[in-house]
Amino acid sequence: FVSASIHRSMDGVKVINYAQWQSEADFAAMRENPQAQRHMQSVAALARFEPIVCEVVESISANR
Repeated sequence: FVSASIHRSMDGVKVINYAQWQSEADFAAMRENPQAQRHMQSVAALARFEPIVCEVVESISANR
């Protein structure tokens, strides 16, 4: 696991969980973890999941 950012739409209807993992294998291992499965089941009672797996092709940060 690297990080997660939760985004809420301005109308309050949708939520995006942008999570970063070191590898797709690490993400798959998390999904097999019983504790993570319980968490995802409780969230699924509240919302519909539409997961996608992507690769980071560029990351831009502000110079601060």
